[in-house]
Amino acid sequence: MKKKLTESDLEKFVQKVIKETEEEEFNMGDQFSVEPHVRKQPREKQIEKMFGRYEEQIPPDIIRYMRKNPQLMMDRLCRIYGDKFLDYAERSYIKYMEKKQTP
Repeated sequence: MKKKLTESDLEKFVQKVIKETEEEEFNMGDQFSVEPHVRKQPREKQIEKMFGRYEEQIPPDIIRYMRKNPQLMMDRLCRIYGDKFLDYAERSYIKYMEKKQTP
């Protein structure tokens, strides 16, 4: 005996297919790149490491954008953190200089 496909069954099926498609597109995010055959610059590898354990999840185009626009990145961080931005930058610079002087 054949079972008839109800409207609710069809809706569930369509929702399932849409969800699976969205998940596939999300998981393929790191495979897409505007410039897929461009090799990473050394600076881009340094920028990637800023993200710690999440470095593999950052798309190459984002890393390239950050490398090409450092002033824009700083401007945006300044807008986000406001008065605290200089405090963070100063502390980072002091740490950097201390490490640089230590043999």
